[in-house]
Amino acid sequence: MTLSEFRALLLSDQVIDIILDTDTYNEIDDQYALAYAMLSKKKINLLSVNAAPFHNSRSSSAEEGMEKSYNEIFNIMKLTDAEMAEQVPVYRGSRRFMTSKTDIVESDACDNIINTVMSRETPVVIVAIGAITNVASALAKEPEIAKRSAVIWLGGHALERPDTKEFNLRQDIPGAQVLFDSRVPFLQIPCDGVCSSFITTPAELDYYLKGKNELCNYLCSITGDYISWGYGRSKVVWDVTAIGCMTLPSSMEIVEIPRPYVTSDCRYAFDSARHHYLYVRKIRRDPLYADLFKTLSEK
Repeated sequence: MTLSEFRALLLSDQVIDIILDTDTYNEIDDQYALAYAMLSKKKINLLSVNAAPFHNSRSSSAEEGMEKSYNEIFNIMKLTDAEMAEQVPVYRGSRRFMTSKTDIVESDACDNIINTVMSRETPVVIVAIGAITNVASALAKEPEIAKRSAVIWLGGHALERPDTKEFNLRQDIPGAQVLFDSRVPFLQIPCDGVCSSFITTPAELDYYLKGKNELCNYLCSITGDYISWGYGRSKVVWDVTAIGCMTLPSSMEIVEIPRPYVTSDCRYAFDSARHHYLYVRKIRRDPLYADLFKTLSEK
C-alpha cells in the first residue's frame, strides 16, 4: 500500500480491516475507542485486538499494564457486543519496551500483526493507541509488512512543541524511531497541540450516555472515577480520534508532510528530504463526539 492509497482508503466508503493495538487499562479513553470500533461496522472490520504494555500509577510494570489491558479488553468487548466478543481474537502483547531499534520484543501480538498482514490479500490498517512496542517489533521482525499494511498511531506531541515527551511515545522511544524511520504508510495523531482539543464534560456524558445501556453506564462510571470531576473540569478522550480517522475522516484536517526524526532525548528533528507521512493538524471536535455518542448510546 502506498501513502496515497492509504489516504484514499481513509477517505473512501470502503470498510477497513483493522488490528487494534491498545493499552486498554491505562486510562479511560481506550475503552471508548474499542467500543466505538466494534460498533462502527459500516466502516470498520475489527480483525483482532492486541494488548499493549504501559507503566504508570495504574501498573507496577509494563508487563502488568499489558495484562491489565488484556483483561479489560474482554470486559469492554462483552459489554459492547457479546457475540462479536466470541469471534474477535485477543492477543497478549509485549511484556517490556524496546531497548534499541533492533531489540525485537517477542509476543503473541507481534506475531499476530505479522501473520495477519502477510496472510491477507487486502491491506490491513494497524491502529495503535498505546506504546508502539508491538507494532515496532513486528516491523523490525518482518519488514515486508510495511508494503502490505498501514499504521494509525496516536502518539507524540504536535511538531511545533519543544519536545515530544508524550506518554505513548516516551515509554518506548526506540519503538517510535522504528515507526518513523520505516516505510510503512503512517498517520500520526499528535496529543498536546492537536488531540488535546478533543474534550468532553460530565454534563455531556450524563446527557448523552448515562442510563442508555450497560456499556454507557460503565464508561460514565470509569470516567468519573478516573478524573474526579471538579467545578469546570473537562476530559480529553484521546484515543477515540484514532477510530474517528476512519469513521468520520471529515472531522480531521490531514496533511502530507516529511516525517521527522525522533531523537533519543524525545524531541523531533527535521529534514525536508525525509519520506512523507500523514499528519493530523486539527480535529473538529463536535461532529466526532456527535457520532461517538450516537453510536454508543444506540447500540
